[in-house]
Amino acid sequence: MRRADATLLLIAAIWGTTFALLRDTMRVLHPFELMALRFSLATVILAAVYWRRLVPVRWSWVRDGAWLGVWLTLGYLTQVMGLLTITASRSAFITSTYIAFTPFVAWIAFRSRPAIGDFLAVAIVFLGLTRFSSETSFAFGPGEIWTLGCALSFAIQMVVTHIVGKRGDPIPLSVAQMAVGAVVGWILVGTRGGFRPSFGAVPWGVLLYLAAAATALVIALQTWALPRTSSVKAALLFSTEPIFAAAFAMAFFAERMTSREYFGAALVLAGVLFSELWRPALARLSGRARPPETRRPEGNARS
Repeated sequence: MRRADATLLLIAAIWGTTFALLRDTMRVLHPFELMALRFSLATVILAAVYWRRLVPVRWSWVRDGAWLGVWLTLGYLTQVMGLLTITASRSAFITSTYIAFTPFVAWIAFRSRPAIGDFLAVAIVFLGLTRFSSETSFAFGPGEIWTLGCALSFAIQMVVTHIVGKRGDPIPLSVAQMAVGAVVGWILVGTRGGFRPSFGAVPWGVLLYLAAAATALVIALQTWALPRTSSVKAALLFSTEPIFAAAFAMAFFAERMTSREYFGAALVLAGVLFSELWRPALARLSGRARPPETRRPEGNARS
């Protein structure tokens, strides 16, 4: 596995640790307040650590980073809107359908159809996700439609990152897109009448982890890694996120996985493994099928 692919797998593992933490944090903070604080802290942390890479400011970084921030923010906002009327588990499953959207978004963006092996890997992973989720019925209401918008936004964000990450420094691009999320978050907090929880009630330890590791670090790594692999491969690697989330919940919150979830996890991992191995396997098979080159004996060479 290449370093970029291993990095995306690490991102999925970090994201997997956030579900249980977010569940507790949302008891104190409204989603808009959480978004505003999380992205603000992440922007400040990353800018403070890498401030030398932010000066002088380049217009291309601001433009591309803001464009990324639009899709990142849309993804978070549509997910929150969906969560107003559907359960967290149903939201997680529908959000995971970005696995199916990504190949087609990449097809439109790059004018290049993904290979049949990529589609097969996506199909295997998507089937695994349906087995992993406890709520996979296909009745759609407003909440489901909002969450489908979230899945599409995240698919577009991955493909756009793949494009703009090749022409810009990942740190300024990351800072710019997180700053967009922070600004929009505070605007939404203002529409609700301002920040309501007391300073002491905010779970700052958890919030710092979410901001530093699960936002600043993750987005910087993602912006670096996505241009170095395919968008479809990235989506497949990110599909392991619920598996890491279940493992984290089992290890620290004494939760248990059902046999259905184990089967779904096995299918997801099989799909990811298939995406890694099908090209080398096809190359080996085609090499064996090709007849060996014949050489004319030197003594029979024509003058």
